[in-house]
Amino acid sequence: MNTPGNELHPVLSPDGNTLYFARTKFAGNTEGSTDSGDAWMSRSPNKGQTWNTPDRLDAINTQQNNEVVAAAGPEGNTLFVRGTYDAAGFRDEGLSKASRAAATSGPTKGFRPDAVRVANYYTAVPGSGFFISKDEKILLLSLERGDSEGGNDLYVSRPDGSGGYTEPTTLGPVLNSPGFDFAPWLAPDGKTLYFASYGHMGYGSADIFMSKRLDESWSRWSEPRNLGSALNGPGFNAYFCLTPDGKTAYYSSSATANATKDIWRTGRAVPADSLPAAPVAAVTEASPRAFLSGRVLDSRTKQPVPGAIVKANLLANAAGVQFNATSRADNTGGYQMSLLPGKYYLSANGGGFLTVGDTLIASGSPRRDLLLLPAAVGAKLDLPSIIFAQGKAGLLGSSYTELNRLAIALQASPGTEVRLEGHTDNVGPADKNQQLSEDRVAEVKRYLVGRGVDEKRITTVGFGGTKPKFSNEREETRRLNRRVELVIVK
Repeated sequence: MNTPGNELHPVLSPDGNTLYFARTKFAGNTEGSTDSGDAWMSRSPNKGQTWNTPDRLDAINTQQNNEVVAAAGPEGNTLFVRGTYDAAGFRDEGLSKASRAAATSGPTKGFRPDAVRVANYYTAVPGSGFFISKDEKILLLSLERGDSEGGNDLYVSRPDGSGGYTEPTTLGPVLNSPGFDFAPWLAPDGKTLYFASYGHMGYGSADIFMSKRLDESWSRWSEPRNLGSALNGPGFNAYFCLTPDGKTAYYSSSATANATKDIWRTGRAVPADSLPAAPVAAVTEASPRAFLSGRVLDSRTKQPVPGAIVKANLLANAAGVQFNATSRADNTGGYQMSLLPGKYYLSANGGGFLTVGDTLIASGSPRRDLLLLPAAVGAKLDLPSIIFAQGKAGLLGSSYTELNRLAIALQASPGTEVRLEGHTDNVGPADKNQQLSEDRVAEVKRYLVGRGVDEKRITTVGFGGTKPKFSNEREETRRLNRRVELVIVK
C-alpha cells in the first residue's frame, strides 16, 4: 500500500472492503513524481486485514490534483471526487461526482464526472477539502472564506432540494482555529467530528482532533480534544476515518513534518470521552522572534493610511503554538510586530478602504507593505494579475488567486459597488476588440458573482483598444494595455 511517495486521505467504502486514497510525489502517477496527486484504489478480500495491489483510477485522474473524497450510498456506488470536469478540461476547484463503476473502470471516451453545485462556493486559496455523509445529506468543507478565523476553516452545507447544496456556513470559532483546519470526518452518529488542524495546540505539525456537536445549529461544538500521542506526534497526522464497525482507524502520518506520509491503521486507543488534554507549548521571552515591519499604503496614490489595523494570525508552527498579533499603523503608515517564526495570515483594514489579506513566512526581519484599495467613489485600481488567453475571454489559472482575494474584499464591504472596465491592445479589428473587452469583464463578473458578490453591485463596460495606458508600438508595453480595471462607484 505505502510507497516512497506520499499516501494521503484514506476513504473506506461502506462495507470496508475498498480503500480509496491519493498519492503524491510518486513516479507511477499520471504526471509523475510531482506535488499534484492521483486517485488510487485497493480492494481487500477480508475487510481490511490485507489489501491487494492498488489500481490507479485513470478515469478521473488528470495532470492536476485528483482524489476520491467520499463513497456515498448504502453500497458506496456514488463517488465524490475533487475538482470540476468540464468541456474546457479539469479545474482544481469545487466538487464532482460519478458512479463507482464509471470512475473505477478505466478511461472511457466522453466520460467526465458531474459537477456538484454548491451555492456561493468559493475559497481564497487552492487546497479545499470535503466530506460527504453516506446518505449525502451532510457536506463538510475546508475552505478559506471571508468569515474564516485564519487559514482554511470548516464549513457545513446541506441539500437545497434541487440537486445541489446550500451556501457553506461556518462551524464556528470554538472548532475553527486561527490556523489551517482541514480533513473533516463525521461519525455515523452525526455529532462526533474528527478533523486535523495546524492551529489548535498539538504535538508538532498537523494533529488529529475530536469535537462533538452540541445542538442542531452546527455552530456550537465542544472544545476540540487532541487524540493524544497514540496517534499524534511531531510529524504530520491527518485524514482520520473509522471502519464501519468503529473498531479500527485509518489515517495518514509521517514521522516528521517533511517526511514521507503513509497510511496507517490502529485500534481506537482511548474512548472519545476520555481523551487527554492537548499539550500547551510554552511561549517565553527566550523564544526566538521575527520582527515584521512595513507600511500600509493607499494602493492608488501610495500615500500612508494612518490608523489602519494590521493583524497577523499564525497558521502553522512546529511547536503547535497559537499566536496572534495586532498593530496600528502610525502617521507614516508604518507598523511593527514581534512574531514567533512561522507562516501567518496577514490582513489590514482601515476606514474608507477594502480589507486586504496575504500570507507571510516570518523569519528574521521581514518587511511587507500592504496596499489598501480605497473605497472612495471614483477610485480606480488596475488588476494586473487577471490574465486571459490570447484573443479569448477565458481566464487563465493564475488569475484566480487575485479574483478570490477581490471577492473576499468585496464581501467584507457589502455597501461597496464597483464597475469593471475592460481594455485590449490595438491588434486586430476594432469591432472584435470591443467585443473581446466586453466579454472579458463579463467573465470576471461571472466569477465574482459565483463567489458570493451580489451581481447588482457589479457593472461592466468594455472600451476595446480606445484607451491605451501604454505605447502599442512594442509588445513589451502593448501587452500592458490588455487589462481589467476596477472603479469604485458607490
